[in-house]
Amino acid sequence: MPNKNDPPPPAEADPFAFSFVRMAPRPARPRESGLTIVADRGMGIGRATDLIESAGDHIDFFKFGMGTYRLMRPEFVRRKVALLKDAGISVFFAGDITEAAFMQCVSRRFYAEVKAFGADAVEVSSAQVAMSLDDKCRLIGMAGEAGLKVVAEAGQKGAEDWTKSVSYIARQIEAYQKAGAWKVLVQADGISEDVEKSRWDVILNIAARFDIKDLIFQAKDGAAQKWYIGTFGNGVNLDVDDHQVIELELARRGIRGRHIFGLVGSLENN
Repeated sequence: MPNKNDPPPPAEADPFAFSFVRMAPRPARPRESGLTIVADRGMGIGRATDLIESAGDHIDFFKFGMGTYRLMRPEFVRRKVALLKDAGISVFFAGDITEAAFMQCVSRRFYAEVKAFGADAVEVSSAQVAMSLDDKCRLIGMAGEAGLKVVAEAGQKGAEDWTKSVSYIARQIEAYQKAGAWKVLVQADGISEDVEKSRWDVILNIAARFDIKDLIFQAKDGAAQKWYIGTFGNGVNLDVDDHQVIELELARRGIRGRHIFGLVGSLENN
């Protein structure tokens, strides 16, 4: 993975069909911003192969979601990781089993195993267990020592109350970054999921304090994706479901979304 101080990768040459029709450019992979993270709920090799064939060019990270990998045979996990990495897609494991490992005092062994499976990163979260900020920061350091990038979760799954204090959210993010987190994932629960009205004010206050390139936003519905891209541009990092990759990339490229990136056409020029 590139260092954050390295110059951004050049825009890719257009390898796609109908290349004479202009669309918004995107940096080539690997990239540090404009990331599309796909959340996996246990898809098989066949579905993963289909996803790579149809949308792999537009996926930066594949997240083994929830605790799915705990129910998969080791040979299957290795095959799936190898398939993804051969396609240029980085891999990270979601935090649910991280939390179980923490409760059972086997965190170092867990991170070593994640690294041995060939993953690039791991999530540190507290969705299922109560965990102090200090404990989460220690886990970030522990995972880093194992050679893994860390995606640290801000917010609380299943709890809307966490959105009531932007100051505390900022404290979380600052602590994670100081501990060595590569990116901070901002939960959708309480923001755009399980709420009567989306709390975009919270996101704007977070974005006012931190570089959005260092953040990943969960956005599992089209309206949320449209808001993020319309507000922050196509360089925003989004965590989406596998069936949303193409539609999201169309929005990033200015195809779905009216003149978001200034590609205004005229019949007189056709």
